[in-house]
Amino acid sequence: MIRTKKMPRKASERKALQKKVNRMYEFFNMEAWTKCFSLLDPNLRKQKRVAQHAYVESLRRFRKVYGDLQPWYIRINLHLDESKHRNDRRPFAYVYIVWQDQNHDFHMFRERWVRDSGRWFSRVVGLVPNQNGLDPVRD
Repeated sequence: MIRTKKMPRKASERKALQKKVNRMYEFFNMEAWTKCFSLLDPNLRKQKRVAQHAYVESLRRFRKVYGDLQPWYIRINLHLDESKHRNDRRPFAYVYIVWQDQNHDFHMFRERWVRDSGRWFSRVVGLVPNQNGLDPVRD
């Protein structure tokens, strides 16, 4: 009986997060940098740990190298039990995204997302193109 109660919550959280991840990459492809920044963890923004201009510039440079990002496969690992986390008690998820760049080369991101006030936010503070052009590096 407990299992049936948790399954709909996980399914709805997974669906909400998948929509948010897709929205993030739609904003990236549209160069809607302010909207991308709005999806960044509010704790990082409030603590001024990420400057908006530096964040936007990292996305702009990354897009110049890779072009549009086309998510090809998204896998979400949810961690909704808040009591188990010592440093940050908010529910979180690891999101694995296999994506293609403008040259149709495949890459993969591993991102951490957190749920704050009922909404999902990214913990990725910028994107850095790999110097040898093989795979991107996440900040």
